[in-house]
Amino acid sequence: MRVAFFASEMIPYIKTGGLADVIGSLPRALIHNVDQIDVFIPYYREIERQKLPLSTNSFEFKIKIGSRSYKGTTFELKTDYQNLRVFFVDNYHFFRRRSELYVKDGRDYHDNLARFIFFCRGALKTTEYLSSMKPYDVFHMHDWQTALVGIYTELSRFHQKNPPTRIFTIHNLAYQGKFPRSQFRLLNLDSSYYHFLEFWGKLSMMKAGIIFSDLITTVSPTYAQEIQTKRFGAGLEELIKQNKSKLYGILNGVDYSIWNPENDPYIPSTYSINDLSGKLQCKNELQQRYSLTENPEIPILGVVSRLAWQKGMELVLKVISQLLGENRVQFVLLGTGDHNLEQKFHELGNLFPSQTGISLTYNDSLAHQIEAGADIFLMPSRYEPCGLNDKYSLRYGTIPIAFKTGGLSDSIIDYSSNSNKGTGFLFSSYDEGDFRDAIERALKVFQSKQKWVELVQRAMRQDFSWENAAKKYLNLYQKQKR
Repeated sequence: MRVAFFASEMIPYIKTGGLADVIGSLPRALIHNVDQIDVFIPYYREIERQKLPLSTNSFEFKIKIGSRSYKGTTFELKTDYQNLRVFFVDNYHFFRRRSELYVKDGRDYHDNLARFIFFCRGALKTTEYLSSMKPYDVFHMHDWQTALVGIYTELSRFHQKNPPTRIFTIHNLAYQGKFPRSQFRLLNLDSSYYHFLEFWGKLSMMKAGIIFSDLITTVSPTYAQEIQTKRFGAGLEELIKQNKSKLYGILNGVDYSIWNPENDPYIPSTYSINDLSGKLQCKNELQQRYSLTENPEIPILGVVSRLAWQKGMELVLKVISQLLGENRVQFVLLGTGDHNLEQKFHELGNLFPSQTGISLTYNDSLAHQIEAGADIFLMPSRYEPCGLNDKYSLRYGTIPIAFKTGGLSDSIIDYSSNSNKGTGFLFSSYDEGDFRDAIERALKVFQSKQKWVELVQRAMRQDFSWENAAKKYLNLYQKQKR
């Protein structure tokens, strides 16, 4: 079986969010069960600066977008695995000239549609070149940036006798890739296909991905159900319900070679389920880093997140301000995002300097240190297709408190509902009172050392490795082709 992945980012080369983690980890979890995996991503400026050992065998092509033609080149990078390769689709104007991936100064690039038309069609041109010896069985597309792979595969006289099965994974339905209808001409499609992309007078790439795919997946089982409702469907819920027979929810995995307190190089002291002494040392180091009162009996509540409406950070501000005022907890935060939220968290730090540590940036090593040193992790997202930090927190014995939504409800078992199996604390009504109640429930258990250690150890035993998710994807890959 030969599989092609199409995505807009991938660790360790380029990352803005969880999509990159998936594309960096899932192929590696699959390679022992498939013959070949080729991953296609754009060749951004940041990747060029890494001076990767690219193969001298490059593939050149031309793409017409609207009335203009653009030249492109695809570069190959061999990985440590013989049957896993990464291909970078390059055009200086669309990718290497830009300092950011999708936005500049908070606004989308005006030509994002043209950029990802070029990427999708350039990647497809490359698959035609690569498939001369062995055809592809699966095209696996990820989010709106790659949705057009499906439609161009459908409408062209495809180069393989049997076209590959097209799988489209929705990582976050709220980001649809919407563009003015005037840009339809850039697609070089017959006008009869306009209605497949039309969405309230605009074009939706996400809509095209849903329609022009053989199978659809989301990043958790609960999110697969949620996006069929008006609350979470972002206007596409009826279309998704019409296609529910080909919809599957598969919970994302975690790369435990990176997120594991037993061998994490970023934390001051490693630890395990059977020896938690190192976690106490990590807590002490975190308190020292932020000049917090050094007291192991005070619970540290941590956040590593984008500061955004979706993530519920204004709810964190309200409740944490109350708890800090009562001198009952310490609080550390790592993240950037909305300027207004950044300012408010900065003010919170000034108001409670011996109880808070606020880092308005992103620092990967510090993210690991907070996961290891905090006692409780706050994740009150309004919606969360999958979530990763909840799963990191479980492995690090940092008990998550989260809103019962999406992948969070699939990964966390509420302790208050089942103290024998519980791994965290969930709240069901999205309001300040219910969030505070969940924190209070956690703080009460924290006061009992024996119960808390049992909870921590149970959390650390949870297995969200990519191997579990990979088996489910492999089953889909093996489904009968259209």
